[in-house]
Amino acid sequence: MPVIETKELTFRYGEGTPFCKTAIDHVSISVEQGEFLGLIGHTGSGKSTLIQQFNGLLKPTSGKVLLKGKDIWAEPRKIRDIRFQVGMVFQYPEHQLFEETVLKDVCFGPKNMGLSEDEAQQRARRAARFVGLPDELLEKSPFELSGGEKRRAAIAGVIAMDPDVLILDEPTAGLDPRGREMLLSQIGAYHRERHNTVILVSHSMEDIARVADRVLVMNGGKAVMLDRTEKVFARGRELESLGLRVPEVTKVLLTLREHGCPVHASLTVDQAVEQLLPLLKKEGAVRG
Repeated sequence: MPVIETKELTFRYGEGTPFCKTAIDHVSISVEQGEFLGLIGHTGSGKSTLIQQFNGLLKPTSGKVLLKGKDIWAEPRKIRDIRFQVGMVFQYPEHQLFEETVLKDVCFGPKNMGLSEDEAQQRARRAARFVGLPDELLEKSPFELSGGEKRRAAIAGVIAMDPDVLILDEPTAGLDPRGREMLLSQIGAYHRERHNTVILVSHSMEDIARVADRVLVMNGGKAVMLDRTEKVFARGRELESLGLRVPEVTKVLLTLREHGCPVHASLTVDQAVEQLLPLLKKEGAVRG
């Protein structure tokens, strides 16, 4: 069942001015309940504008955004409630930390929802565990944390609102490889335990390949691909023509396939090894 749908969604910046620019152009897609969707596209493709439509931060110029089948703009006065159901983590969210302690910062969203102090703290502590923040850090000032810890605290603040849909815009940007690995693993664990919908926007095709069930590709404000992750990455040459860099292992497998090797596009090194080892053993047996 779709949790988010768009119907001929169009958005223009500067409508009615000489500087009018179409950022989203008649996009009709469905995001399924409980799926992990990857969203990719080069800079200016419309992906950031699209996710801001999902929770009403931007209002469509035309078309509709449906949340569980209901137009989110049917009752404009209730648009704030939509933002509790569709949580958004912006790029570099740690810049939005401001409270005296990490715990108070993570509690901010739940308390805005009208929850009691006890309920807000329970949610905050559970969210902190999801993102790997130990209890002893919760009483510290957020400005005493490392960069990766700040990022996790900011994400916990959105998770604590327990949204039906969690949208993360480049959550691993600026992190070192270890920090990226840890954060992606924690997001994946959160999704598996909560069974809610997660939408991950990333420039890293490797990150998307690791965690996404399906991938949406944006280009020029249009949704040009939406399919299972392995099927999208199998179209590696098309992705490259759109200015996107497919994972190196996928590129190698695509090149082998183009030269007649009976393989399909793999997303990870382990998947590539599973395909290539039997072929190498077979080749060795034939030569022997």
